[in-house]
Amino acid sequence: MSRFQAERLLLGCTASSAVVLAGDASAACQVVAQTTAEPPPTASVAALCAALGELKPARPTAGARRTELHVTVDDGLVRSFVVTPPNGARGLQELRAAAAARFALLYGESAEPWLLAADWQASAPFIASALPRQLCRQLDSLARTNRWQLGSVCPALVRSWNREPLAVPDDGWLIVGFGLTLTLAHTCNAQPVALRTERLPAAPGLAELATLLEQERLRTPLPAEAHVRQRLSWTGAADWLPQAATVAGLASRTDAHDSRTSNFASLSDDCRVAVQLALAGGQR
Repeated sequence: MSRFQAERLLLGCTASSAVVLAGDASAACQVVAQTTAEPPPTASVAALCAALGELKPARPTAGARRTELHVTVDDGLVRSFVVTPPNGARGLQELRAAAAARFALLYGESAEPWLLAADWQASAPFIASALPRQLCRQLDSLARTNRWQLGSVCPALVRSWNREPLAVPDDGWLIVGFGLTLTLAHTCNAQPVALRTERLPAAPGLAELATLLEQERLRTPLPAEAHVRQRLSWTGAADWLPQAATVAGLASRTDAHDSRTSNFASLSDDCRVAVQLALAGGQR
């Protein structure tokens, strides 16, 4: 590695585990730190932050002038939603205010304990993600303690959307699955219109996924002509992602992330999901 290059570390966080990898490709990655917290349903952001405070690299990061940490967070730890900018909105401050108001309307609480992040757009609906400030502070502390630069912190949805934006349907759903967390991003006329994340009780089969999609179509009714254009795009690293050409009567395509975790067979199931999330942050 050139002394002018940055070493890239990848951190994946679920509700109850965190794993730091060195390297970008699963075949070459090594675990340099891992930790666990209380598993669901008792898992909490506070418990995860406490576990992150105990995270110690297994080896020093050397051979680079700087080390960048890129974090991918399970969608279940984040509140992501669609914001429609108000008419006449121009500056970032107005867009942030609109996102905060939308957050309060959806969740019935102030957005103050959350850090709002988005690709702020004044002319079209956009996706905003609210990350717990407590978690953001802990990640910043982790980076500073180890003399790393915090390169990025993203939910799995955002990583997946940015990984191959042309694969996001103009009309239909982008569906992201890691572990038992599923996120459905509904699009219409090449714009996001609705988002929902849920924790699945168990790995679903094709019939369960079809039922879920049928229920989702009822949540966001559209004109009949719009249904003809709808299609499904599945991504993530969950082993239950379908390979069928149609699901719930809609054309379906699956483009899974690299989910090969044979190098990490000694890790717990939840830590392997954290590995998959970490690998999602390796996309340059």
